[in-house]
Amino acid sequence: MRMVLSIKESRHGLWRICSGEAVLYDKLRFTHAIRLARGLAREEHANSGRTVSVEMACAEFTITLAHYAGVASPQRVAA
Repeated sequence: MRMVLSIKESRHGLWRICSGEAVLYDKLRFTHAIRLARGLAREEHANSGRTVSVEMACAEFTITLAHYAGVASPQRVAA
């Protein structure tokens, strides 16, 4: 199952992060929205192993900013 996080322009030049129709975060600056969406996608992929993409959606086009696929390797905690 694939998950897509979309970065869309909000009001007044700010941005939001959506998963489908659900707004996860709103009123973000552009760079913060990208960093947060990529971090959320990376974490979701690491925890679930699902394929996760981050896309920036505009009226004219959609750009893929990040794509996490394949088997996530478990993180090791140093003792």
